[in-house]
Amino acid sequence: MNKHNLLLLLAALSPMTAHATASWNFTTPGTVNYGSQGTFNSSAGTVTVSAFSTTGATGTGGNPQFASGTLGSWSGGIGVTSAEDGTFYNSPNHAFDNDGNSVDEKPAGDVDAAVFSFNQSINLDSISIGWYSGDADISVLAYTGNSGNMANPEDITGKTFTDLLANGWEFIGNYMNLYNMPDGTADINPTDVSSSYWLVSAYTSCANNSCNPYDGYFGNDYFKIDNIGGTTTGGGGGSNTGSVPEPSSLLLLAAGLLGWRLHRYAKAQQANLAA
Repeated sequence: MNKHNLLLLLAALSPMTAHATASWNFTTPGTVNYGSQGTFNSSAGTVTVSAFSTTGATGTGGNPQFASGTLGSWSGGIGVTSAEDGTFYNSPNHAFDNDGNSVDEKPAGDVDAAVFSFNQSINLDSISIGWYSGDADISVLAYTGNSGNMANPEDITGKTFTDLLANGWEFIGNYMNLYNMPDGTADINPTDVSSSYWLVSAYTSCANNSCNPYDGYFGNDYFKIDNIGGTTTGGGGGSNTGSVPEPSSLLLLAAGLLGWRLHRYAKAQQANLAA
């Protein structure tokens, strides 16, 4: 193989990036108070988890705005304590919940949430709970930028769910009764959305902008997240909802280009010999 053909093959293979399975575990023995956020590492990279709760002033559509919460980690996973949840150690309100320490404020009041900010784009496909009380229903959003734009998607302070959906966040799904699923794991994101920013909260109908004040599923949800998993799709600081060629496809393309080049080279050699 001459130098030109070798360079052609290397050029064809250079964009190839294999998708890698990724997971992050949040079970730290003992009680840890991280403040408003914590950073967690895995072989796939880092994720910064920021705690929020809809305990702020009333915003768009008459719904409460997100305010900063307190993130904690236990052997059962991470949880969020809001300003209305009592002390950091107060169980079960130190978990993700949609209860203001005693009173449900339908349809979106006192909903604990966390924004997971990855250092690259992730196709998130599973969320696991390690501890729960009562029920364990969750809502999931991802920042895609398709419906608007936020300068800092990781900071949702002062925003309502309605604001988020109008400014680049996309509803992924509501997933019910995680406590009743194998290993407490919900398979999510069937459309394979990929993003660097994911929001997971206790269930609310406002996550898909319906905001039903008579929703019988709202309330009595208390859970801690012990693991999330997905596939890395490359890139960082943004989102990607398109497909990325698999390594096998790129190899076939590279082989085809090289074969075409060698064929042309052989024909040129034959022409030179015949001349």
